[in-house]
Amino acid sequence: MTAYLSVQQVFKRFNDTPVLHGINLGVKKGEMLCFLGPSGCGKTTLLRIIAGLETQSAGQIMQDGRDISRLPPQLRDYGIVFQSYALFPNLTIFDNVAYGLVNRKMKRAAIAARVHELLELVGLPDSHRKHPNQLSGGQQQRIALARALATSPGLLLLDEPLSALDARVRVRLRQEIRQLQQRLGVTTIMVTHDQEEALSMADRIVVMNHGVIEQIGTPHEIYREPASPFVADFIGKVNMISAEVMRDGSLKAGSVALRYGCGTAEPLPGSQVSAFVRPEDIHIGTPGSSSDNILPAQVEKLEFLGAFCRVSFKVDGLAGQEVIADLSFHEMHRAGVQAGARFDLAISRDHVCVFTEAKERLQ
Repeated sequence: MTAYLSVQQVFKRFNDTPVLHGINLGVKKGEMLCFLGPSGCGKTTLLRIIAGLETQSAGQIMQDGRDISRLPPQLRDYGIVFQSYALFPNLTIFDNVAYGLVNRKMKRAAIAARVHELLELVGLPDSHRKHPNQLSGGQQQRIALARALATSPGLLLLDEPLSALDARVRVRLRQEIRQLQQRLGVTTIMVTHDQEEALSMADRIVVMNHGVIEQIGTPHEIYREPASPFVADFIGKVNMISAEVMRDGSLKAGSVALRYGCGTAEPLPGSQVSAFVRPEDIHIGTPGSSSDNILPAQVEKLEFLGAFCRVSFKVDGLAGQEVIADLSFHEMHRAGVQAGARFDLAISRDHVCVFTEAKERLQ
């Protein structure tokens, strides 16, 4: 399937500082792609290059078979929503949404019909006479979205659109934006540093770090099959355990033996590796449990997190390293988990992922 938007070997330098290193990616028509990564990783710069608001130092960008690499923003086919909304404070909501349509010299009746259609679409049908300062942050962001969609662009760009909103509004609005995007079928790229936002909204996620792409995949692939230590550590919570590969294929961490079943490499015996285990994949062992890894441990502390409890354990033979498990209250109650109590932790080998130290140093 030919990509609707194709980014090929894009580099960007600001003076002598490299920001993007040979970025290659394709965006399918109608999909929602998220650029995810820490501050300064280059995700916003890449979005601005796609928009023509920054110029790449090298590389090509194709949209729907057209080379847009050097086109000015006004000749590219996209709508954009900024973190700050960027609404015109002196214009009414109607005039804000109509702005791009007026510039295209559409007839007044057609503009009015389109604006009313869009305000209905974003759930604010009666706000056309108001000004931006009369709306809440969430409402202003809906208007910014309506304005970006007004000209029916082929591509929708969202630059951290929800980061200025409080948590409750953010959760509601991300569901609304996703439903709207799916209903309209508009190809969308969103920049975010919020992993939960990316996991809940994207068809695919592009994880970036230091100007390179670490991994592209579905939310499930990114979370369950991370391609690098950075991805494993950045997405969600992980336990990282340094270990050595033994001749029988097991891992030795301190005096603890671990069996593993996932990862990106086949490490050689004697090599140093990092083993990653998600907290939700660690359980309290039951008598006669046949789990691949049984680790005797003592409860150090408990942290209540609403839907579950995060429990810190000290594992025997792991040189005092803390291991964190996320346990349901049903499991906590069944096992009688409390500070100072001792348990066997059960971990399936399929949930122990391994990365070689050499790969980690390359990041």
